[in-house]
Amino acid sequence: MGHAQSLVAAGFVWLACIGESRGDSFTLDLTTTGQPQFPIWMPERPLAAPKPQAELSFAVVPGPNDDDLALTVVFQEEVGGFLSVYWEDSSGNRDLLAPNLFENIGLPNQKTLLIKRPTMGGPGKVILKSSQEVLNVLRVRLDWVRPGVVRLVDNVPNGALITTGGKIYAPEEVDGSTLTPIADSWEGKILTTSVTEHAERIESGIDYSVAIPDKVERARIELLVNGLQLDQPLILWLNGRACGPIALEIPDLTDPGYDKASSGVAHFIGWRKGMFLLQGEQLIVGENHFQFQTPPSSQVAIRDFLLQVEYAPN
Repeated sequence: MGHAQSLVAAGFVWLACIGESRGDSFTLDLTTTGQPQFPIWMPERPLAAPKPQAELSFAVVPGPNDDDLALTVVFQEEVGGFLSVYWEDSSGNRDLLAPNLFENIGLPNQKTLLIKRPTMGGPGKVILKSSQEVLNVLRVRLDWVRPGVVRLVDNVPNGALITTGGKIYAPEEVDGSTLTPIADSWEGKILTTSVTEHAERIESGIDYSVAIPDKVERARIELLVNGLQLDQPLILWLNGRACGPIALEIPDLTDPGYDKASSGVAHFIGWRKGMFLLQGEQLIVGENHFQFQTPPSSQVAIRDFLLQVEYAPN
């Protein structure tokens, strides 16, 4: 992920690692009519409350190991709406964990939130609250997570999350706060800079302008893409010329974002990382214009568009 791109080898820190045991995980798919098997730490069936602002609650009894809880929600966004997350203790007191999981892109999406054990304290409920009567939740996954060790850069604070499927989340991605662009950073002659400030739709052909002050040896772009089907391409254009398709990841098959249509074709809901390597001569000294060509009639959003540039020696 863009905000997790700094999670590379350096020093040892602790992180939360999603457990592999089936007893440590529970998924509720609201698009199917099957009868799920509820784990022992969920003493009641999830309850959907029809209200002017609909709610879905999950009763949770934390275990004895001081594990945190990773909540992943797959949902349909409504522009201008919200989907909030609360923790409600046994006395009915609510703690707002995330004011809005939506990113204002109007597409199916997913978000993961790490609920720390001190926040839960004891038995309580995870509550999803909508801005309207329709909940817009498609699927919910709860995973108990335990500490682990991974190599990270020295300045990354504790609280990162890595899933069994290989996704790595930086702390700010899973704490319920609004994501902010990554600050510019240098490593020798290599500059990494954020091109975008937030998630936005791109099918109308947005032009991203980046000033390059000196000659470049090579460059790399990285971004997160939402809305493409798994077999659809995203074409990079630079300064009016087509460069080729972005290399897009295929998420791990355990990811709750997978959705099977009535035709049997698998679709994916959520963000996928894309990358492209550019040669230095493709960039000019001065203003460079990046665009992304989407498939016809598609609805596509990007976020965390990073440009990494290696400048030529003086």
